[in-house]
Amino acid sequence: MSLPDPDGQFVASVSIRSGQGAASTDRIWRFEPRFGSADAALRFAQSEGVAWALRH
Repeated sequence: MSLPDPDGQFVASVSIRSGQGAASTDRIWRFEPRFGSADAALRFAQSEGVAWALRH
C-alpha cells in the first residue's frame, strides 16, 4: 500500500493476512522511509513484503 502523508511524501505499508474466520490475523508494517512518489513507495512495500514471505 502507499498513502500520502501530510507533507506530500508517500508512506509504504505492507499487510499480510493469514488464517480464516475468528482465527485470522492481519500484520501491518508501515515503513519509516518516505518516498517522493506513490510508485516508489509501492515498489519498496512490494520488495519488503516478498522478502518477509520468503523468510517465513
